[in-house]
Amino acid sequence: MTHFAEEVWADYVRGIGLGEETRKLSAHLADGCTDCKKTEGLWSRVRSVAVREAEYQAPADLVRLVKLQFTVDAPDARATWAGLVFDTALQPLPVGIRGGAIHARQVIYESESLTVDLRFERKVSDNAISVVGQVLDRQAPLSWVSSAVVVLWTEKGRMITKTEVNECGEFQLEFEPENQLRMSVITMGRKTLRIALGSFD
Repeated sequence: MTHFAEEVWADYVRGIGLGEETRKLSAHLADGCTDCKKTEGLWSRVRSVAVREAEYQAPADLVRLVKLQFTVDAPDARATWAGLVFDTALQPLPVGIRGGAIHARQVIYESESLTVDLRFERKVSDNAISVVGQVLDRQAPLSWVSSAVVVLWTEKGRMITKTEVNECGEFQLEFEPENQLRMSVITMGRKTLRIALGSFD
């Protein structure tokens, strides 16, 4: 015999079908059709999954980070450039180590709302550059920004790598030395902060 359409099954398991087809389906199941009993079980499981899915709410912090990810590749007319306020490369070295090779460099950049503290180190093994940083809130002293995406770009706009800050505003990136690199710090409710890192060669 001809069995029932999918939309009839969907209405039946949800208890919203009161038409002729639904009444036929109920009578057919009462007659003990094995195949339709199996189909009823399948559609009942589909309904259970749909009910659970509708009740699911993603955590607010996860939703915020996903929204940040979508802004990474979008041009931001509200972006602002950070200014360099500290650089160990510009500080005189202590007597006794001025002739030695310096493998680490610390820089601090500031904008009207954010401070970004960066420490660069060159890895001896493969010549890659490792950067450890922290994003701080200038408007709330001694506090950090816990929801931000940090993106490393080339001067021509090619994205090299990106990462998210942790709950303390900290992050870590690793990249191959290149000329004229840029960094973007993307946060919700603030201007995107851009940093001209310069060359690493």
